Amino acid sequence: MTANGHAVAEFIAATRTRILPPEVLDAARLCLTDWIGVAIGASTEPAGRIVRETVAGWRSAGRSSVVFGGTAAAPFAALANGTLAHCLDFDDTYVDAVTHTSAPVWAATLALGEDIDATEADMLAAFVTGFEVAARVGHGLGQAATARGWHGTGVFGRIGAAAAAAALLQLDAEKALNAVALAATQTSGLTASFGTMAKPFHAGKAAMDGILSAQLAAGGFVGAVGILEPGAGLDNAVIQDGSLSIVPIEFSDWRILRNSFKPYAACHLIHPSIDAARAFLARRIDLGSIETIRADVGALAVQMTGSGDGSPDTPLAGKFDLRYCVALALHGRDVSAADFREPWALDAAVAATASKIAVYNHPDMGFASATVSIDGIAEHVAVAKGHPGNPIRWDDMDAKFGGLATPALQNRTGTLFGLLRHFGNGTVLAEARAMLNSLQG
Repeated sequence: MTANGHAVAEFIAATRTRILPPEVLDAARLCLTDWIGVAIGASTEPAGRIVRETVAGWRSAGRSSVVFGGTAAAPFAALANGTLAHCLDFDDTYVDAVTHTSAPVWAATLALGEDIDATEADMLAAFVTGFEVAARVGHGLGQAATARGWHGTGVFGRIGAAAAAAALLQLDAEKALNAVALAATQTSGLTASFGTMAKPFHAGKAAMDGILSAQLAAGGFVGAVGILEPGAGLDNAVIQDGSLSIVPIEFSDWRILRNSFKPYAACHLIHPSIDAARAFLARRIDLGSIETIRADVGALAVQMTGSGDGSPDTPLAGKFDLRYCVALALHGRDVSAADFREPWALDAAVAATASKIAVYNHPDMGFASATVSIDGIAEHVAVAKGHPGNPIRWDDMDAKFGGLATPALQNRTGTLFGLLRHFGNGTVLAEARAMLNSLQG
């Protein structure tokens, strides 16, 4: 067994005996709460509905819950739920790997966990394992892979989902490594799909493939177990110029404690610019009198979000249009899911402001920093809200969850939020499932 493979395999195999620190368990619950909130909030999204209806049409036998859609076989439930959780592009991001980790990993964990009747404690532990493995494999590769056209969620999220599924199935180290190898060989997801229904589909397919990989490995299916070694497969496929390779993998800290959550329903790369734009609201600037607006952002933000002209023709495109999102913020909008709903009608006033915005690549700006200047007056954000150093906590999550879930759950929103804060005690999943089942139809 090779070095990186050995580290990953042993970490997965040790899941059931590992004692997780309280802060790690709390972080996993925060991820779950965010996951369920964004899934409920996406109830009317066409991408989620189409995948859900397709899964229902397969008429698979299974005990795994499909949010808003009955039950199905575990891989198919994971496909539907993972897609739904990423429909709003409002779910969490592990920035070092540029991966929406919870969308596929929680989707796989819950679907398989229900299918095999795992305990809530086992599901929490499996999710943490999946998150930590995805974070390690994607560390150092995420931004470079994104810049080269790969969606990290489809690459590293798929590996994390397989790790979580392998942990739930209690695979030994050899079979766990084969599960990860099988997931890695299914790497997919292109940034060219951003702004379309295909982007959330990446998360759902990653969740589905993670379960499939672990189930195959449990039966003795064998993959290329050296695929996680430097220059041995995964890294030289996604970074073909050889400029980077996967780093040595070790598990000396908890990467889940450095997860990032979104306060805005737009691409995470736009968030620092939105924060900077919102800082201008206190200045009460007359938007009609503005002559020039400049956004200085990192290179990846320019590449992924800077090409839009501020007049998106779909709400999905709007989430990846830096000019439009900054203009929304300047107009006092929350840049929430409500700003990107179907049926789509472009706000002419917002588009007019967006047309004044010029986007520049600034070498001092990174994933979480930006400067917005209006007629020479600048607002700089060093660390956007939701990132380590400026984190979202439970009070913030309460507000986000309420905005997403209340339209569907009404006065039961607070009850579900309170339940999720205690996931792991053995009674939460049944109550939460009953509450979500009531939303079908």
